[in-house]
Amino acid sequence: MKVQEQDQYHGIALTQIVEHKSFKALNRCSEHYGHYMVNTDREVFIKYRKTGNGSWQFVFQPQELKAIKAAMASKSDVFVCLVCARSTVCALTEDEINTLIDVGSAASQSITITVPPNSSCRARGSAGSLKGTIPHNSFPNKLFA
Repeated sequence: MKVQEQDQYHGIALTQIVEHKSFKALNRCSEHYGHYMVNTDREVFIKYRKTGNGSWQFVFQPQELKAIKAAMASKSDVFVCLVCARSTVCALTEDEINTLIDVGSAASQSITITVPPNSSCRARGSAGSLKGTIPHNSFPNKLFA
């Protein structure tokens, strides 16, 4: 099987997830590439940007927003994990996602992650910005808290 570029970047996040002490299972959750069920109660959406110098913009198309919204309506915990090239993985909780983007929107939404030198991740989106920072070492622990 030929290795696709997206597989390499998703692997950055998935490897850290499966190496976590609380990890039990990983399954494909839907037909959307990058949508996974971790253990039996955590839906994870992974997106990546392969280039960027301290700033990465992630665009969510309406069909992706619809899938995230549907996941939020389920009993699962929902996370969006943003792979920022080979620099960091920024995991967002359901509350953080809702602060940054409107998952009910019919239009594309975006989240931008910036990492100033020697600092944690900062997130802003189409709907707002997070007040604090997201530490690099919060992933993957955040998924299992």
